[in-house]
Amino acid sequence: LDKILAKSNPEQIDLYYLESVLVSTGWNKNDDVFQPSITWAARTTPEDKQFNFMHDENDIIGHITGSYVVGENGEKIESPAKFDIITEAVLYNSWTNPENGDRMQQIIAEIEEGKWFVSMECLFAGFDYALIDPTGNSKLVERNETSAFLTKHLRSYGGTGEYEGYKVGRSLRDISFSGKGLVSRPANPR
Repeated sequence: LDKILAKSNPEQIDLYYLESVLVSTGWNKNDDVFQPSITWAARTTPEDKQFNFMHDENDIIGHITGSYVVGENGEKIESPAKFDIITEAVLYNSWTNPENGDRMQQIIAEIEEGKWFVSMECLFAGFDYALIDPTGNSKLVERNETSAFLTKHLRSYGGTGEYEGYKVGRSLRDISFSGKGLVSRPANPR
């Protein structure tokens, strides 16, 4: 996480400014797959959403102020391809309760030491299956009555993430990013 000045309302003394990669197109460590065109359509949905601690919606520590898209090498892009959605956010660093203030100062210090990461949160209206064979070839399989048996093989539903030699992932559809959590282990290594 790099400390930056967010676009809106910069240099407030009670806010800690940062930006981070919210999501990258492709396959993450949770076996969720973000297709470029679907992720592109959701690129502005993270704005004005919660920033919480360890995915606990009862522990809000800030909010997302903006988002933009960059290519793999950090260049700004204007069309769907392999890309990252970067979010700008603020953490609240002024609290009337001294315990909360001390806690946030510790969290901010650990962010600056590189001990924390972010993890996106999203809502989605459905999914298809992403499959990768042992040679690395991939394909999408529409989720329907015939293919729905693959759900039990997805790790997010208690499966092993494999089916007959294929790695099986969940290709999300109709995404709306609903926030992000400050976490110790991210699903996206970028």
